[in-house]
Amino acid sequence: MTQPPTTTKRPAADPDTAGAHADFDGDGKEDLVITDTSATVNGKYAAGYAAVVHGSTAGPDTQRHQVITQDSLDLGKAGTGGRFGSGAISADLDGDGHSDLITQAGSNTVFVVWGGKKKLSGAARLTGARPVAGDFDGDGHADLVTSRSTDSKAMVRFGPFTRTGKPARTKTLDLTPDKPSYYTPRPTGVGDVNGDGTDDLVVTWSHVFADEMPTPRATVVYRGAANGVLKKGPRLKDARGKDMYGSTTLTSDVNKDGFADVIVSLTCEIIGDVATPEGGSRLMVAYGGKSGQSTSLKPTTINEKTPGLPGKPVSSQCDFGYAPTTGDVNGDGYADVAFSAPAKGNKMVTVVLRGGPTGLTGKNAKSLSGLPMRPILAIQDLNGDGAAELAVGTWYASGADDTVRVLRGGPSGISTSRPTLIGPADLGLKPAPGNSSSEFGH
Repeated sequence: MTQPPTTTKRPAADPDTAGAHADFDGDGKEDLVITDTSATVNGKYAAGYAAVVHGSTAGPDTQRHQVITQDSLDLGKAGTGGRFGSGAISADLDGDGHSDLITQAGSNTVFVVWGGKKKLSGAARLTGARPVAGDFDGDGHADLVTSRSTDSKAMVRFGPFTRTGKPARTKTLDLTPDKPSYYTPRPTGVGDVNGDGTDDLVVTWSHVFADEMPTPRATVVYRGAANGVLKKGPRLKDARGKDMYGSTTLTSDVNKDGFADVIVSLTCEIIGDVATPEGGSRLMVAYGGKSGQSTSLKPTTINEKTPGLPGKPVSSQCDFGYAPTTGDVNGDGYADVAFSAPAKGNKMVTVVLRGGPTGLTGKNAKSLSGLPMRPILAIQDLNGDGAAELAVGTWYASGADDTVRVLRGGPSGISTSRPTLIGPADLGLKPAPGNSSSEFGH
């Protein structure tokens, strides 16, 4: 189960929100999952791996780690380009009190690796892609949604699951957009946006241009319901009343009003070529409400013009809002948001925005120094003190930069002093030469 890859490349951070509270051993402290989808495993390039580092009162405990590959699951050998670890999330699918690791490999396969008190063990293989998890019928059991690459349908598998991967029941969800120009729907987020006690599914509608790459153009909320039949709700709008969309979608309650808010990052766009979005790259927030979007709080746009924003970021180019992640870094009950942005002098700056009663603003925002040029971020409470840590990976790093940095959270927010460093050697892995686009999930 824990046989490491024969050769690997670097870990780096891949933010996702659905797995942000992973506790695989059930000890009350979140666990970190470092994934590298480009790792060579047993001679297969980009077969990928996932390494679990358990949390402790002192933070991530590298002495308690576990490396998982597709080959170690005994459910079929990994092939070249399988990229095990893609889109890694977590949820307690079998209802035993331990989070389970859920990850894609290949174009239409999802693996569930079962959590346990001592280690993750046993696995199930499912058909589908781009998994997201939540409680869509409000029965207290985690459910799983997977997409299909051949059409606009999604499969909702309702928990609890058996250890063979069989759900309690299933439903097919039709995500077909109501406009012919938006013909590529993809589930991208989960949260109780309308506050009714059931999770809602956030779906991105994209248009495909000449280069055949989906380019987001709208964000739609599908409301959960007790009968498990998700209904299409509002298309989220920005402050100008136009469709709000982005390349990354997060959900969290940044103003602590009981409604999940939808945060999207619009960095570069791909319209035949990579292009800066009209108006510059940015973060946008649509606040939740009873109808799916608040009628009292206007959507927020965060860019270089936001008052109080530190670090002198610029958004006239791509990458403002790069790799956003969310969690409560100071333990005040409001979700905070961290992201990277370009700064003058061809530099990158990491910014942490503090949540508050009025939502996301530049007030009390913090700029972190001494981090890699283009960090990739994740927020988790790895020591169980209520203030989440910021895990910072690297992108196209090599040598000494081949390290995940875990920065401690606390009442004053994130501290850059005395970070915990995690490199391949700490995971029992041998780094391979050359650059890679590694990932870091949680």
